[in-house]
Amino acid sequence: MLKIVPPPPPMTPAEKLRESVKRRARPDGMIQCNRCGSRTIMTTVTGAFIKNGRKSGGTVTDKDVCYHCHQRGIFSQMLPELKRIK
Repeated sequence: MLKIVPPPPPMTPAEKLRESVKRRARPDGMIQCNRCGSRTIMTTVTGAFIKNGRKSGGTVTDKDVCYHCHQRGIFSQMLPELKRIK
């Protein structure tokens, strides 16, 4: 049986902006999130302490994770060689 799929709803202004950010040319070596297009990187350190007024010790648990995706509960590594997710 053949079923007709309805066309997708028009993109919201936020989605249009997100897609334009993803399509923007980035300089060589620039790290950008493949999911949302953000360029904000976060590193999580567990077990750090302050000694002589400086942070020391700790174990890096997450490195180069997209901060904006992490706020939404999505774990997205920001590696330049990955292909973009549409």
